[in-house]
Amino acid sequence: AASDVYKRQIGAVAMDLSRRDLLRSLGLLIAGGGMVGGTCVSGPFGKESSGARRIPLIHITDLYHPPQDPDDQIDLATVLALEEFDLKGVVLDITEDFLLEAPEGFDISRDPGHTPIAQMAHITGRSIPAAQGPIHQLTHPQDTCQDAPSEEQSGIGMILDLLAESPDPVKISVTGSPRALTAAYNREPALMEEKTSVVLLNAGSTGGPKTEWNVQLDPNAYVGLWQSELSIHWFPPGTDSGAFDPAHERGTFWKARHADLFRGLPPRLQGYFSYALSGDRNPDIIAALTEFGEGEDWQEDWQAILSNERNLWATASLVMGADRILANAEAGWRFLPGPESRELEIWPWRLDPIQGDVDEKGAVTWEVREGHIDRKIFGRKAGGEFGTAMTEALNALLREMLP
Repeated sequence: AASDVYKRQIGAVAMDLSRRDLLRSLGLLIAGGGMVGGTCVSGPFGKESSGARRIPLIHITDLYHPPQDPDDQIDLATVLALEEFDLKGVVLDITEDFLLEAPEGFDISRDPGHTPIAQMAHITGRSIPAAQGPIHQLTHPQDTCQDAPSEEQSGIGMILDLLAESPDPVKISVTGSPRALTAAYNREPALMEEKTSVVLLNAGSTGGPKTEWNVQLDPNAYVGLWQSELSIHWFPPGTDSGAFDPAHERGTFWKARHADLFRGLPPRLQGYFSYALSGDRNPDIIAALTEFGEGEDWQEDWQAILSNERNLWATASLVMGADRILANAEAGWRFLPGPESRELEIWPWRLDPIQGDVDEKGAVTWEVREGHIDRKIFGRKAGGEFGTAMTEALNALLREMLP
């Protein structure tokens, strides 16, 4: 995979380079988006690294602008706020229906999420390689997507190249469909099995009659991932009582008021969320981060945003993937490394080993079974207060993410 040559646009210039050389050479790469930015830094957000070994991560997300669901913008910020992660790249899980206006498409036309990635690279001073995957569903669980257009190959290629180059196994978070991931596995299963430490899978349901949203995006990709030999930590957004049960023991769902979630954020982060949640299409995406903080009209828009609520599902997977826990510290609920949480009240969560099988429609039949280490399912202390604790902890994480 590393020896293949394919085209990426950089600024207004199209250049043919090997994927490996390109990833080594650039700070920020938005494949197909024609944008380069960011700064090479010694540690997260320009701070000196503590010397601790960071966790290599590839983040797969169905991120758009305007957003199809703004939880993806929040998840991206969460990944970047967790200093344990060494974010190697973002793969955009894009589906054609969301690129087109109705009636051909879903509702309005959207762009793949290059804009929020570029904005977060600017805000944090981070380099964030990014690439787009195929926009159509896999034709069967073993599909390699070799026949997809060249502009849809870069996401698959990025996964394979980043794994091949990494000296350590890489975690892969999935907050949309696993289309690009499954296609990459079907192309090079041995590499994927050797270099993937675990897949943090936010898709599927523990039970019930409804097909969960991320599975609907690409059922064959979901089935193919479960049929693979990859280690999966399963964070199902749906449960046997639906996808919006705030109290379920297996539920990752929680809800936050924007006024609580965005309280006291640095102005640039307010601009980032304002731009996303307003659906603004100002082409000067960097200036917009500060322009949103100026004038009475912006304040009215921001107050309108703060009056809304947000449904979230993937936060627990990212926090647990960074080896943090949810603990009640002196200042309130926080996401803390384990050693810092001794003698504090915690909200217990865990990963239980399971035996799981998937049918052709993407329904997983599972049972907890000790001794199985490659497949695990999320569990937590039941209770609707989970959302209150998560809101307070994520707000603190976002408020502290910038120097």
